Amino acid sequence: MVTSASYRLSTTIVTPLMQWSAFCISIAPGEPANVFFNGKKAQNVTSFGHGKDSAQLSRNTVLMDADGTIVLGQDQDAPADVYDAAESLSGAVTDLNVWSRRLRGDEMAAISGCLTRGKGDVLDWDTSDFEIGLDCSISEMELTETCDVVPRPYFMFPSQLQFGTSVRLCRAFGGEIAAPKNLEEQMVVYSLAEKSQDQCSREGDPLTWLGMTKRIYEDTWRYLHSKRNVTFFNWASGEPDEEEEETCAVLKGYPFQGGWADQSCRRSYKVCVLCALEMPVLLRFRGICDSTLYDDNFVMTGTRNGKPYFRGYYRSHIYYTDRRTWRLENIMSNATFAEMDDEGSLDFPIGRNVWEFSHGFCGREKLEEHSLTLSQCHENVEFTCDDGTCILMDEVCDRRTQCDDRSDEIDCSTVELPRGYQSTLPPPSPKIGSALPVYLNITLRSFVEIDAINNKFEVEIVIRMLWKDERIRFKHLRRDRQLNIILPSEAKNIWVPTIDFLNADDNRQTTVDEASKITIERLGTSLPDNIEVSKEARVYEGRDNYIRNTRKYTVVFLCNFNFFYYPFNTDYCSMIFRINKNTETYVTLEKYGPGTFYEGGDLLAEYTIGGITTDRFNDNEPYSGIETLIQLRHLFTTQMVTVFIPTTLINIISFATFSFKWFDFQNRIMVSLTALLVLSTLFSQISDNLPKTSYFKLIDVWFFNSILFTFLTIMTHTLVEYTHSYSSNVDPNPKSSLSSFIPIKVAPVSVNDEEIKSQIKDEKFKKRWGKSMPEFVNVVGYTLILSSYLIFFLVFWGIAFSQKIIEDAKKFPQENEVLTEYPE
Repeated sequence: MVTSASYRLSTTIVTPLMQWSAFCISIAPGEPANVFFNGKKAQNVTSFGHGKDSAQLSRNTVLMDADGTIVLGQDQDAPADVYDAAESLSGAVTDLNVWSRRLRGDEMAAISGCLTRGKGDVLDWDTSDFEIGLDCSISEMELTETCDVVPRPYFMFPSQLQFGTSVRLCRAFGGEIAAPKNLEEQMVVYSLAEKSQDQCSREGDPLTWLGMTKRIYEDTWRYLHSKRNVTFFNWASGEPDEEEEETCAVLKGYPFQGGWADQSCRRSYKVCVLCALEMPVLLRFRGICDSTLYDDNFVMTGTRNGKPYFRGYYRSHIYYTDRRTWRLENIMSNATFAEMDDEGSLDFPIGRNVWEFSHGFCGREKLEEHSLTLSQCHENVEFTCDDGTCILMDEVCDRRTQCDDRSDEIDCSTVELPRGYQSTLPPPSPKIGSALPVYLNITLRSFVEIDAINNKFEVEIVIRMLWKDERIRFKHLRRDRQLNIILPSEAKNIWVPTIDFLNADDNRQTTVDEASKITIERLGTSLPDNIEVSKEARVYEGRDNYIRNTRKYTVVFLCNFNFFYYPFNTDYCSMIFRINKNTETYVTLEKYGPGTFYEGGDLLAEYTIGGITTDRFNDNEPYSGIETLIQLRHLFTTQMVTVFIPTTLINIISFATFSFKWFDFQNRIMVSLTALLVLSTLFSQISDNLPKTSYFKLIDVWFFNSILFTFLTIMTHTLVEYTHSYSSNVDPNPKSSLSSFIPIKVAPVSVNDEEIKSQIKDEKFKKRWGKSMPEFVNVVGYTLILSSYLIFFLVFWGIAFSQKIIEDAKKFPQENEVLTEYPE
């Protein structure tokens, strides 16, 4: 880009970092501008100025006056304007020449392609004098080196390190330990490593580790990074010696001239390391909150004091001081700096380390510790371990360690609370002017006990509450909600709704303890990466993601059971839940879908679940609540087998006595009394297990009438016997054997007047009704008792089953509404 007066020349050329780039530009009035870059003509060259949009200046344009000024590396709003250090070039400029004539295309290609040098007649770089700015740093360099535009992809760390540390160091800078794969690479690696001979080895000692290993008891060498078999070797004489513990390899210096040797990987062995890197190494500083003092982007550019040197893009650099400390320093003011002791995880500033600033920084006092991270990990994709190595962001806080130093599973707190957060205050509602909705979902897992006699029922339920808290931010959220757990220690610091079990036997309410499981459902997208925070984390707003509290409870609820239709009764019991402490002005309790889901079997010991419905609970209190209504249908099969069928059979047996001879009073009365005794005993036994009520139950009516009809049967038999008249004209000794053979003169038996009258009365009754009086009483009693029993039987079962049918016909609609904001 070149400026002439108010003209700006713009191109689409992108210059690479840490590489020399050669430009050759020709601008002439009335002619199109030409730009050559590294020996090739650039396309899409555009100039802007005076409302024009072309790459050509008018013929009367004056490029520069005789006493003009050329300013290098400074963005000025007007020619020879005020110098601003903050707008200076961060880089280097060399071999700048200016000609008074327009160069030909072949000349521009040769100069920008480093085929030849030119000397300008207006400005000659070799002879011209320049006024150097106060903040400029100048270094001498042979111009021939500026044409070496592609740097070699290796960097030597002249510090003796363990093999494992060396592996992590190379990975931290985005590379791996160098391992030559052919003779050409072997020569390059040895030539670079040999330059550090004085710092890294004595005569015959290793120069650098090689990126290859083998397993014990194996002879196959594999590249450390790709795990493929090594096919090129450059073993020194007598190597490898094939000792079992020597599973690493090193490159040796003089006199072995780069020969390889096998070496133990034990921690006691330390060797320098040459890393194969993707040059240039671009790094990012995290934790810098003031970019006007220090850069947040750096590039590794050589060494200083035997350690890597890092240059910021604009105003700062990182270097190793002669006091054996790492220093982050503002180039414009060396009194503004931060230092890191040489005690990092890798003894380098790469990774996450603690720095002390010479001034107050980021809200901290002078010399207060501050965590900073220097990393080459991809932003928003990778996480920087404390040692500088990278793992995927999805692997952070996933309950498995991927970082060698295990730093990915440290500080995995999910909740990020703002300053001044109060856990006693409910969150504001997402909708202005309305209450915060807390969604309640209940899973009724089982009925532990239904104690109808004591008007109680015990259930095992799972309570799920869902709400949003826009005051909170969440970190490290994953797609699997089960991994987004808020620990109980964290849950105590956030607002969690409390719900009363209003009709519970012991005034229970929801609690947050070790049995609670509070998770986050990730629905929203993460916020932009905040480089002012040292540790990478995907952060999510509370307004987009639901908090979910799940806990199992075993609760005894009170219920008024109605036994009038027992055992054909259908009862309705409820579970009432109500928000505690916060009125419905601030918090409302809402159900999701049907509100309650029953996952147990419909058939219980004595009841069957007819239906469950959940609706809003309204009372005179200013708190929001929800009521779950449960229909309990009593099972009467047991009573049919143990009560109704046996009593019916006994009544039939009792009625069967009417089929005996009407004058067989003794047998009829014995069977009837036995039936009455059995019924009374059965009623007494069953009554002990029946609910005690002040009103009659259907089963009481059944027993009462069963006993009553048996009693009437006995009374009928007694009345038959009472109306039966016995004749006195009877042989007093009918069993005498002599009467059959010896005539005996028997005196006539006298018949008194009462017997005569009775016989006459019986004859008249028989003549009128066709039956004797006892027979008539027997028939009438049988008819009346049996017909009454049949009428009672039909009425009883009609009432019982009609009530049952009416209750069973009641429907409990299961609402299938779906809330789009619910996280299921």
